[in-house]
Amino acid sequence: MSALYFQVIMVPIIISSDEVKKTLEGYRPSRVENVHTESARIADEMLEDALKNSDFKDVILMCGGAASGKTEFLSEYLGGFDGIIFDGTLSNPIGAQIKLSKIRKAKKKPRIYAILPNDLDRAFKAFLNRDRQFADIHFLRTHCGARRTLLWIAENKPEVPIVIFRNFYLEDRKMSFKKVEFFNKRSVVEFLQASQYTENDLDKMISA
Repeated sequence: MSALYFQVIMVPIIISSDEVKKTLEGYRPSRVENVHTESARIADEMLEDALKNSDFKDVILMCGGAASGKTEFLSEYLGGFDGIIFDGTLSNPIGAQIKLSKIRKAKKKPRIYAILPNDLDRAFKAFLNRDRQFADIHFLRTHCGARRTLLWIAENKPEVPIVIFRNFYLEDRKMSFKKVEFFNKRSVVEFLQASQYTENDLDKMISA
């Protein structure tokens, strides 16, 4: 009698506040800010539940400003990831610190996957043309905040791996991604220090 073998295919747990928004009463793409705070709170609760109740050991926190291509990257490159993926901007260092603390408490291993647009003007145009409509300040805050968070993690949590990708567009307008290579952890910090800008600076850059 021949033996039967079964291959268990693990499906990642993907938590996205944008997907949560669509389930909330009163959600309208043109009024997405009305449910933004509530969807973020629910997504955080979903992360806590996944940390407590799943057998996965690895956790990816996505990081990057609005319309930077995180969701596209996730669907193209992380579909086979065996773990938990939190798809958010990670634009607040305090929020990142809380998430990292909870991940460590759950005895799981965090890592950061960050997407930095190669062309901020193009990212801003994509932001303006999305179905989900936010005020322009949301673009500025999330892009500047994500970079501040990355620098804070690199300087204060060197044990947490940070993987940075640049996004760019091919001739057929399809978005693609290229990993930024670093020599050591210090070079990551130096790169992020040189990549900081204020909301005022960014506003001038995309308005030029």
